[in-house]
Amino acid sequence: MIRDLHLIRHAKSSWDEPHLADYERPLNTRGLRAAPLMGRAMAARVPTPPTFFVSTARRARETYRGLLKGWPTLEQSPVSEERTLYTFSWDGLRDWLSQCDDGLDNVAVIGHNPAMTDFINHLCPSLELDNLPTAGWVWLRFEDVSWSEAALAVSSASAMASLRPKTLVGEAP
Repeated sequence: MIRDLHLIRHAKSSWDEPHLADYERPLNTRGLRAAPLMGRAMAARVPTPPTFFVSTARRARETYRGLLKGWPTLEQSPVSEERTLYTFSWDGLRDWLSQCDDGLDNVAVIGHNPAMTDFINHLCPSLELDNLPTAGWVWLRFEDVSWSEAALAVSSASAMASLRPKTLVGEAP
């Protein structure tokens, strides 16, 4: 069995309202542009839309809505907002993935750094990722393992794709 995991960091958030709690920060103009761009890029590369799990933080939810603008067929795929994905620790993501339904073989997570970068480096150290930028996407593949086994094993994933908005600026909509 092949399992695909798409890890997406939320798009660039705004700091224009310093009184807002971190959890409530919206996307800024750059983030609002980047999310649909990444949605189009993912739609062109991923044959089947994954089941999405999104941090309940405002900027993560807005990132998902932006991805939808660029990847309209996502509306036909399941999406779930999960408070546990509002984490900055990679082991929180590991624990979440280890509980993921093995009936799913194509999963996407929209979350936060440094958790995303550290978790990617745990699962696929050969990427040597310094930082998953805002709206950045990494597609990892696992073969013949449950989600629990995938989450707990170091170096268990193969990198299928890695993109960031800056590399896509010239792509046509």
